[in-house]
Amino acid sequence: MSTLTLRGLAKTYLPNVRAVKSIDLEIKSGEFVSLLGSSGCGKTTTLQMVAGFVTPSAGQVLLDGADITYSEPNKRDMGVVFQSYALFPHMTVGQNIRFGLEMRKLPANEINERVAEALSMVRLDGLHDRYPSELSGGQRQRVAIARVLAIRPRVLLLDEPMSNLDAKLRGEMHVELRGLQRRLGITTILVTHDQVEAMTMSDRIAVMANGTIAELGTPQEVYDVPATEFAFNFLGQSNTVSGTVVGHEGKSTQVRVGSNILNIPLRTARPAGEIRFFIRPERLVLSSPENGIIAGRVVTRLFLGNTWTYEIDSAFGRLRVIKVNTRGGQPSEGDTVGISWNEKDMQSASGELENV
Repeated sequence: MSTLTLRGLAKTYLPNVRAVKSIDLEIKSGEFVSLLGSSGCGKTTTLQMVAGFVTPSAGQVLLDGADITYSEPNKRDMGVVFQSYALFPHMTVGQNIRFGLEMRKLPANEINERVAEALSMVRLDGLHDRYPSELSGGQRQRVAIARVLAIRPRVLLLDEPMSNLDAKLRGEMHVELRGLQRRLGITTILVTHDQVEAMTMSDRIAVMANGTIAELGTPQEVYDVPATEFAFNFLGQSNTVSGTVVGHEGKSTQVRVGSNILNIPLRTARPAGEIRFFIRPERLVLSSPENGIIAGRVVTRLFLGNTWTYEIDSAFGRLRVIKVNTRGGQPSEGDTVGISWNEKDMQSASGELENV
């Protein structure tokens, strides 16, 4: 297990395109960290600099304290699983896994042992002689992972390896790969645009935007208490409400929205004036109109199997509410409903991300 440290890591392409502005990140030994963001945010370039495929314009990559910023990729002791899997179609499963070991000129008996061990790790025993074309998408992905694990790298780098799988298989592979990573205790970086994937698998998530890390924390931290407005809007769904700061009471800020005065638990005091705050759709509770904090009219409802999603017009503007399907009676479009919430679930970002 190894500690990976990125210090001021940056990449600028000519004439003046700053793909990665400055990344400071320490990944602990055995930790699983996801770089999460939309296309063009700099996450893949960051991974490629860590792997040695792209030369940084500034900064350092340290592995257990040793500077490997300019080391050749094959000297970094890292394994990379690509989005395309990059399996050799003319080679069997066993031959694909053996290839990297043979390039390292390991003894034949050791190669055989490692191939068998890697296949067992990814639960593909018995498929040694099949070709990639004879495997399912999930099996091909596991072969790609086995090929990397066979070389016993100090760090595992995953470049959107599940984006080609269907939703059900992707969910299954999240569990499989996370379980495998925990058993091996291998330091891992995952690059993904899939929020569910990052939430499911990570010890910590680095939300990236505009070549920087906008948010860093555990999945629960970055979802429940993000520091930036960007993260509120990027991670999951969020309702945005505008109001006016009118005072402070204890650790809360008093905000007027229409005729309502709300206590918002802000992390830093705000002066009087306009403010935006946020609440997740699943934190809003529906009731009869007289029992809600505010009332609203259901404009749209959508049935998604395990949940219902409602769009509701209210004094706070259009609100989205997500309610677990309990098979009971549900409000219909056109119904007037009450909407309630816990004050601590109403939050405002304490910081903003420049140019996002």
